[in-house]
Amino acid sequence: MHLVPATDAQKVQRDALTFSEWGKLLTPEEYIVRELRLRSHPWALADMRTWLLCSDEGTVLASCETFRTDSFRRAPDGALLPGDSFAIASVFTEERLRGHGHATRLMDLLASELERQPRAHAALLFSDVGPRIYARSGYRELPAWDWHLPPSPGAPGEGVDSLLCASDLGPALDRMRRPELPFFFWPTPSQLDWHLERGRIYVDRLGCSLPESAGATVGASTALWGLVGRSAELTVLMFDARSPAEASALLEAARREARRSGLSRVVLWEEPGNASLLPLVAGASRVARDGSLPMVRPLRPDVHPPALLPVPRGLWV
Repeated sequence: MHLVPATDAQKVQRDALTFSEWGKLLTPEEYIVRELRLRSHPWALADMRTWLLCSDEGTVLASCETFRTDSFRRAPDGALLPGDSFAIASVFTEERLRGHGHATRLMDLLASELERQPRAHAALLFSDVGPRIYARSGYRELPAWDWHLPPSPGAPGEGVDSLLCASDLGPALDRMRRPELPFFFWPTPSQLDWHLERGRIYVDRLGCSLPESAGATVGASTALWGLVGRSAELTVLMFDARSPAEASALLEAARREARRSGLSRVVLWEEPGNASLLPLVAGASRVARDGSLPMVRPLRPDVHPPALLPVPRGLWV
């Protein structure tokens, strides 16, 4: 077996096969258009690759995608050392080929390939099938809890300093605190806009409106959100609240935006930095995440992801 990058024609061939797994709400033709559109986004054009596990005879046995994302190690003096990490998505084996360990072999060969990248730090994935398969290849699961809030009436801009739009993603990220950890991932503005592009694709299918805002600021605190996929929910992509009062103000603005856009709820991923604040937010409920279990694997011996590594929703692929 060997690992090869897919050609454009092979990517479209895999799209026809993966429709059954990820084509909810779309026809097969619409799904192929979706995949082409997402691959044409600037972030994907720059940082995405599709990989094929092939037999010695050339038969494709399994496939996946990788997206390069920024990550940072801290030097002994506290300086941030930038590098490349890789989010892994769309791991797929045809049903007739399952049960032979192809996904595990794919992940092992892919890790070896990524370890050879000169600035490699770590690999990150979001499992919908539990931790066991990926643990075989050295991945460690991280906690996965969500917070849900119902929509709320009112003007989203009341109670916050400003509402943000998609063109504000860069300045908003610059306002946010980086984790004080020996290692962490950090998204780019283009990476976050890729999530918003998913919402632009699905909005007509969901019977709602695209949110008019992409986040809010209050004091020194910032949140970024959007309609990001196949569910009519307002998803918080990044959240940096400096106090319980500012956390509540940001999430109240999100609840009002959800109401204005006809969305069913607000969803926020729990992270170490917000875990103590969210129980204080009126109306928020904590639930075990259904799928998207974050798992991480170092790609070099001097990268040590902490047990409570923050993984905001903006990193998901």
